[in-house]
Amino acid sequence: MSTTRRRVTSLVGAIVMLLPVSVAMAEGKGDPNRPIAITFTKWVAPPPAVPPIPFFGLFEGFSNDGPLGSFVAEVLWRQRSVNGHVTGLEAMYEVVDGDRSFSALIRGGSNAAGDALLEGVILAGWRAGARVQVEFQTYPAIVGAISCEGAPENTRCFVGTIHVGRAPRD
Repeated sequence: MSTTRRRVTSLVGAIVMLLPVSVAMAEGKGDPNRPIAITFTKWVAPPPAVPPIPFFGLFEGFSNDGPLGSFVAEVLWRQRSVNGHVTGLEAMYEVVDGDRSFSALIRGGSNAAGDALLEGVILAGWRAGARVQVEFQTYPAIVGAISCEGAPENTRCFVGTIHVGRAPRD
């Protein structure tokens, strides 16, 4: 057998062996517990009829390409540093996505530029016990315009990602 023919045969053999792996990955049949990223867009929602005291804020929005209401959040605690450079936050984030719905308690903060980083854990629902990390950027309201795609006009909004880790093993 010639060298060229041997190389072509080896190449074809390698492609044939890798094809099922590629197809399985393309179909999403890989590790169902792999870490995933969920995008969200949120903005301030109207307060409830009887807000808790103290009241820090409610948010509504959407996750991934879901409908309005597929993401909601409540700020449980908020405090700005004396110099105003950092704001500490604790919040409950809820993602509504069928059998992948969950509620996560997160804590962290944001800087004066509007960049935020929070970490926490899923307390209820899909992947309960999994660690989460949330990053978002704040966009100021623009009079007569939309600040974030999908958000209402004249609204300060926030665009970010929730990184969901693997579910803990029982």
